[in-house]
Amino acid sequence: MKKIIFTTSLLLFMALNINAQSTERFIRIIGNSKKELKAHKSRVYFSISELKENKNRKTESKSYNDVYNDFITTVKKIGINDTDINQSFKKRGNYNRVDSKNFFIDTDLNSIDALTSIKIDGFRVSEIKYLFDLSNDNIETDLSLKAIEDANRKAKTICNKINMKLGKILNIEVKSNDFDKTIYESKEASITKAYKISISYKLID
Repeated sequence: MKKIIFTTSLLLFMALNINAQSTERFIRIIGNSKKELKAHKSRVYFSISELKENKNRKTESKSYNDVYNDFITTVKKIGINDTDINQSFKKRGNYNRVDSKNFFIDTDLNSIDALTSIKIDGFRVSEIKYLFDLSNDNIETDLSLKAIEDANRKAKTICNKINMKLGKILNIEVKSNDFDKTIYESKEASITKAYKISISYKLID
């Protein structure tokens, strides 16, 4: 029922628009497309902190440098070099007032478990993100072409309903797309990227 009301309202709007602008008959259609993308890498955020002596937990004090060096020795065993470690400047709480720094490592998806399962006092994983490479021009191009196809299909369907022919394209405007970054971070291992385009077509009797 809602679909019938929407279609009737749309056709009525178009009829009024065409009658009011007899010298410039056109129709404006929104085309949509989307595509699911899989992450190509992961980004693991973590902290390295000095250890304070804790008699209750029976832990001895250890300097930040000693904890960091222990971590470097361990990650090299799983194929990660110290040059792969990047300092993170995201603000994270340091309530214990210890010498601590935040880092992240970009690694292959199959290395996440090996990295996050490291057992070193003073090392703590804080967050895992998934990375998507959007620098491939074909992704955006394919989505834009599919959005145009979607608009064409809708426009032809409406023209058939009002007994008019679809003319040339008068204007194309990109309404929204998600390709403002070359590398995209997400908490999910797969994402859906959307593309929306507005196309104005000339109408012919």
